[in-house]
Amino acid sequence: MQDVIDAVSNAISLTKRLRNISENIKEAEFRNIVADLSVELAEAKMKLADLISENADLRKQLSEIETAPGIACPSCRKYTYIVVKSEPDKTFGDLGGLRRTYQCSACGLKEEKIET
Repeated sequence: MQDVIDAVSNAISLTKRLRNISENIKEAEFRNIVADLSVELAEAKMKLADLISENADLRKQLSEIETAPGIACPSCRKYTYIVVKSEPDKTFGDLGGLRRTYQCSACGLKEEKIET
């Protein structure tokens, strides 16, 4: 991505040089084209910077998901849904059933499930 930014920066530099040369030329059409090119290249550079920033944000989000301590919450879908309590079930305790309490630290959803 840095190579692309460097290429766009070089193009902008060349455009500025063309603009300086065009000041010595009396042709208004040439000046207008150079000005339009300069604007287009600047806009392309800004869009590229936005894409690089978005890419970095998405990589960070992916890293957070991959290293998240919990599972996906059924309510908010964030990976902050974890077991906060586990005890033998009052009814199925002798049969090996566990009553587990799950809670999401992001949205606060709290549920109990019986697992065997």
